[in-house]
Amino acid sequence: MKTAFSTNGTSIQDYIEPALGRCKNFLVVESGSGAVRVVPNPGAASAGGAGVQAAETLIRLGIDKLVTGSVGPNARPLLEAAGMVSVTGQSGKISAHLPAAGCLPETDDPRATVSMRSGEKTLGTDAGRKPAGYCFCRHCGHQTDDDSGLPCFKLKCPACGFSMERRFN
Repeated sequence: MKTAFSTNGTSIQDYIEPALGRCKNFLVVESGSGAVRVVPNPGAASAGGAGVQAAETLIRLGIDKLVTGSVGPNARPLLEAAGMVSVTGQSGKISAHLPAAGCLPETDDPRATVSMRSGEKTLGTDAGRKPAGYCFCRHCGHQTDDDSGLPCFKLKCPACGFSMERRFN
């Protein structure tokens, strides 16, 4: 199974980007081998239709599951028609999402480390269920266990006004 993550980075230690269409790259992880591949998003710099270009790229790659912050209204029908599972409302480091996505990285890559401690909390994909963890501001360090029902990346820090992200215990 191939899982793609929207990101501006190039490793599993980078963060999930909130918008599928405007992310710079897709990090594709093979669940069987744990192989990690970076694929540039051709829609990232386009004037329009970024989400559709991103969706078409993921479909051509044969992606089974997409993990991202959000999918736009024009891209969603394409992904659904291709049978791709979209897990939206996600934020934080990609490495924190690998166990829940059924992906484990290759062990010989020092950038590909995932803590497999006993009792580690993983993301649920049930609709209406928030993942374990808390909202964190990377700018000032403020954290909250906000229960508004919104993904952390859609919240502004009450202390400094920057966007929040999900962190895990």
